[in-house]
Amino acid sequence: MKDVHSKFYFEARILFCGLILAGLAVVFGSVSVLAEHKNAAGPERTADTNVSADVNVSADADSRPILIINEDNDHYFKQTADLMTLEALQAYIDQMRGTYVTHFFMCPQGQRTSYRSAVHEAVWEGMADGSPVDLGPGEAGIRWTSNCRKLYEMGIDPYAVWTARCREAGISPWISMRMNDVHFVLRKNYFRNFNYWREHPELWRVPYSRSNTWTDYAFNYAKQEVRDFHMACAKELLDRYDMDGFEMDWMRFCLHLTPGKETEEAHCLTEFVREVRNHADRKAKERGHRILISVRVPATPQASDALGMRAAEWAKEGLIDQIVASCFFSTGDFNIVAEDWKKAVGDPDFPVFTAVDDGVSCGSGTVRTRMTPEMYAGWANAMLGNGTDGLYLFNLVYRPDVFQQIIARGFEPEKILNVHRRHVVTYRDFMAAYGKKELDEERQLPRFLHEPHDVRIQFGKRPETDGKLWVSAGFFAGEGLKEAEFQVRLNGAEALSAEELSDPKAFGGMARAVRFQVPLSAAKDGLNTVSIAMRSGKVQRVGWLEMEFVPAEKSE
Repeated sequence: MKDVHSKFYFEARILFCGLILAGLAVVFGSVSVLAEHKNAAGPERTADTNVSADVNVSADADSRPILIINEDNDHYFKQTADLMTLEALQAYIDQMRGTYVTHFFMCPQGQRTSYRSAVHEAVWEGMADGSPVDLGPGEAGIRWTSNCRKLYEMGIDPYAVWTARCREAGISPWISMRMNDVHFVLRKNYFRNFNYWREHPELWRVPYSRSNTWTDYAFNYAKQEVRDFHMACAKELLDRYDMDGFEMDWMRFCLHLTPGKETEEAHCLTEFVREVRNHADRKAKERGHRILISVRVPATPQASDALGMRAAEWAKEGLIDQIVASCFFSTGDFNIVAEDWKKAVGDPDFPVFTAVDDGVSCGSGTVRTRMTPEMYAGWANAMLGNGTDGLYLFNLVYRPDVFQQIIARGFEPEKILNVHRRHVVTYRDFMAAYGKKELDEERQLPRFLHEPHDVRIQFGKRPETDGKLWVSAGFFAGEGLKEAEFQVRLNGAEALSAEELSDPKAFGGMARAVRFQVPLSAAKDGLNTVSIAMRSGKVQRVGWLEMEFVPAEKSE
């Protein structure tokens, strides 16, 4: 469970940000909605989209990439009860007014709903006076359930409030539906899970499973009953909220079909997406504006297809308007290539966005480390270099300090070239969950250095200013680690110097970390090769590698 904000911190943050961001609003102007992005649609498609006539997009705003913030189904509601008011809900959106945020994706369910649904159980059902009835939510869960129920009893729908406030703030409001959430399914009678799911084990991916493998317990979309059950919610959300767009989040969680039959059963997901598209189009006619459809899927077309999510085919058929290529959870992916998706779709102008979670890991055994602002800058630079049309930040709202920095600074391509940024070696975590090794890029780390080891790191575009470039390496505990010496090269150029880092645990929980200064001139756009080898001592195991650019301090 995530930590929640205190009332004092929340209100102080809103007040502070209001003063700062009001100034930013004057400088940067209003924010465009999705269809106005220069890469998102052609001019011939603009008329079909729901662009408000009164949105005044400045030149600066038009040059900025789309920045999507995902608000999950519980984050806000785990705060103190006195923040469950209309004014506080509006203030939550106001903190993003005039910033670099262009889209706000709201998730109202996963599994149970955080609003009173007519088709699925609400998250507070089964609670008495805010206390659990054999469902075990814990303190944060009790706040969540009690606060959602309080808002319902007050007649306040938070998602309707946020939708209206987003439009006032020039932010595009979307609803994001988690298609197969299996949080904590191994906990008996856990409060957030459906009774329907508990009562129908025959509908699981592995029926009646008793394993400790959470993926067994996901709903199987090859079953008509499962599709009907989730379609009822999708239609309810489309009927209930006047959104700019609707996202089907297939990455929560990413396994939806019978194990081993994903190829033959892929049509089941396609049929589901087609029905959502048709219903959205009907609602669009009623409301007089188009409702865009997005899907969040695995990072590569090959992996997405292998799991039955034929997103490229959905795009070709016109069932979706954009693709969000994403990591799963264990690590952000610093080498998602949006251009590969555009090639798979057969349209270089088709909108492809890339998503990152709030943690990073280099491989097995390394601790998932929270993304720093410098890592976000490195990731964004790499994504923009790989052709993305925009950036999607998942779980960032749980990190209020980092969240505020990012939405205020943004990721303008020309600016993030020359800022302090870190580029970490990562891997494709969703394929690790499934086990299809032939579709998973070989994990580059960890490695015992019995021989020199080459690692590819996505650096995006080279900086255009002076500074220092470092390669940081982290090592697991091992005999002789303290005395060991290492040799590092960047694209064949040998490191200039080395120095110990005082907090090795910050690098994936490593026992020792060393950074090596390498010639900035050796770096190149895109993929760079870092070679690491033993110089002396006993063979060690490297578990973390990254490139870090630190710009030179400007003289007064």
